[in-house]
Amino acid sequence: MHTSDTSFRSLLTPEVRAAVRVGTWSPAPPVQDRAAWAAVDERDRRALGDGLLRWREKAAREQHSLTRWAAYSRTGDRQPQERAEHALCGLVASTALLLGVTGDAELVPELADGVWRLCELSAWCLPSHYALPESGERPFLPIPGRDVLDLADASIGAMLAGIDAIAGERLERDYPGIRARVHHEIRRRVLDPWEKEVYFWHGVDGPPNNWAPWIVSNVLVCAAVVETDRDRLVATIDRALVILDRFRAGYDDDGSCDEGATYWWWAGATLFEALDLLAELTAGALDGFPVRPVPQMARFPMAMQIGTGSQVNYSDGSAAMPENANWHLLARFGTRVGDDQVVRHARWMGRAHALRFDGQLAPLFRRTLAALRAPGWTDGEAAAGMPAALYLPGTEVAVARERAGDVSGLFVAAKGGHNDVSHNHNDVGGVIVSLDGAPVLIDVGVGVYRRETFEPATRYTIWTMRSGWHNVPLPNGVEQRHGVEYHATDTAFDDDGTTTGLEMDLTAAYPDVSRLERCARTVRLDRRDPAVELRDSWAFTATGTMTLVLMTAFEPRPEAGGLRVGDARLAFDTDRFDASVEPVDLDDAKLAKVWNGRVYRTRLVQRAAAPAGGHVLRVTRAGAG
Repeated sequence: MHTSDTSFRSLLTPEVRAAVRVGTWSPAPPVQDRAAWAAVDERDRRALGDGLLRWREKAAREQHSLTRWAAYSRTGDRQPQERAEHALCGLVASTALLLGVTGDAELVPELADGVWRLCELSAWCLPSHYALPESGERPFLPIPGRDVLDLADASIGAMLAGIDAIAGERLERDYPGIRARVHHEIRRRVLDPWEKEVYFWHGVDGPPNNWAPWIVSNVLVCAAVVETDRDRLVATIDRALVILDRFRAGYDDDGSCDEGATYWWWAGATLFEALDLLAELTAGALDGFPVRPVPQMARFPMAMQIGTGSQVNYSDGSAAMPENANWHLLARFGTRVGDDQVVRHARWMGRAHALRFDGQLAPLFRRTLAALRAPGWTDGEAAAGMPAALYLPGTEVAVARERAGDVSGLFVAAKGGHNDVSHNHNDVGGVIVSLDGAPVLIDVGVGVYRRETFEPATRYTIWTMRSGWHNVPLPNGVEQRHGVEYHATDTAFDDDGTTTGLEMDLTAAYPDVSRLERCARTVRLDRRDPAVELRDSWAFTATGTMTLVLMTAFEPRPEAGGLRVGDARLAFDTDRFDASVEPVDLDDAKLAKVWNGRVYRTRLVQRAAAPAGGHVLRVTRAGAG
C-alpha cells in the first residue's frame, strides 16, 4: 500500500462530508433475516451455546450491588464491580449473538431483560474510572444521572447500539418502547458527554494511549446507530479524527506499540475498527488506512508472537495470548492495508485458535460478530509470518529467531527504550528468551489490576513493575527508576542473517546512588551454533558489586558451568558469580494462571567487589555446545 503523510482529519473534505450517511449502518443484518444468518460454522454455533450457559451461571453469581461498587472506594478493589459488569455484558452479548445464529424466540425475553438491566444501572463507567472530567473529583458513589465516558461506558453503549441495530425490531415487537429507552441511555451516557466534555484521553496535553481509539471506535458505533441529525454525526466524525490523529502522533513510523502486544488489541485493533467504520459510513470515501503509520501497525502483533500461544509481553502484557486477540480482525486489517503476509499469518493463527465467547464481550462485540458471520475465513493460503529478525526503533524493541515463521529453536526479544511508556515497567535492557516456544527467560507480566496499579506513589511498590524482578542488571543492588529520564542510550541493532544483535548503554536507567560509570549490554542470537548471548560490561565510580537477575518459569537446576532451565542450558561464569535461586509463589490469580502458580528469580551475584567487570550468559539447547 502507498502510504501517506497526511492526517486523518485532512481526509474530511467537503466531498467526504457530503458522503456521510445517516441511519443506514448496521454491523449485521437483522436477526429476522434468517437466510443472512444461515452461514455460521457449526463449531462456533456450539461454542456460543455452551458459552451462554456459562454466562448465565456467572451472571446469576455476580450480581450488581451497592457494596460491589463501594468496594473500590473503600479498599481499591476493582474486581467485585468489574466481575458483575463483565458477567452481565457477557450474558447480554452472547444471548444477542445466539439469537442471531438460531432465531430462537425463547431468547428474546432473556435478551430484553439483560438490555433493560443494563439501562437501569446507575453507571456504565467502572468505579475505578469514575472521575469527573471537569475536576478530577471521585465521588464515593456515582452521581444520579451522571455517567463518565470511560472504556466501559463507551463499550456498553456500542454493544447496545449493535444489538439494537440487529435485534431492535425483534425486541420492540414484544416490548414496545425498549428501543427508545436504549437510544435514550446511549445518548445520555455516551453521546452527550462526547459532545460536551473534555477528557484526558482526548490527548490535549500529549498523545493518548489505547483509551483514545478504544472509546472513539465505540462512540462512532453509538453515533452510527442512534444519531439522526446529519450535522451532529459529521461533527462526531470530525472530533473523532482529531483525537485519532493525536493518538497516531504517539507512534513511530514503524507502528510499534509501547503499551505492548496485549494492549495492541485495544489500541491498534480499535483504531482499525474506527477507520473501518468511518469508511463504511462514507461509502468508502474516507480511507484512513494509507495514513502513516497505520499499515505498519497491522504488522505489530505478528512481529511480537513467540509461538501460537505466546508473545513478547513488555509493559502490562501477558506472556499468554490474550483473550481479546481476534485473528479475523487482523486478517481484515491486513486486507485493508494490502499486506498479504499479515493476512496469511492471521489465517494461520485463526486455524490454531477458535473464536472465543468468554472474554470481554462488550468491547469485543463488533469484532466477535464479524468473525462469527465469516465462516471459512481461514481458507486460502496461510503461513506463520513472524520475522527472523526485526528492530522497531520507536520502542527500541528487537526480536530474533533461528528461522522466520518457525516456532522451533531459539527466540530472543530485547528492549532499550525508557521507563515512562504507557503501562510502564522499569525494565530497560529487559530480555525474553524461549526455546521451541517454551519459556526460558521470562517477563512475568502484570497481575490483576487494583487501585495501587495506577497510583504513581504505589505502582512501583508492586514487584512485577520493578527492575529487580526483570532480566536486567542490579548494580550495587540498586534498581532502575521510573521516568523518561531513566533510559537506554546508544541503542544499535545489527543483523546479517547469521547473527542478530542489540547493543545498548543502560547507565542512564539507574540513579546516581548505583555509582555506575558505565553499564553496557549486548544481546545476540547466533544461528550458526544456535545460542543467545547476554554480554554485560560495567564500571563503577568506586569499587562495586554487580548482580544479574534471571526470571524463569521453570526451576533452574544447577549443573556444571551453569544452570538447566527446562530444555535450555544457561552457562555463566561460575568462578566469579554465585547463583541464588528463589521460588516466587504467585498469589495473584492472573499471574498464577499464566505461570502455573510459581516463577523463579535467580540472582547471579558477583563474588568479589571490583571497580569494573563483565559477564557473558550463554543460552543454548541442553546437550548442544
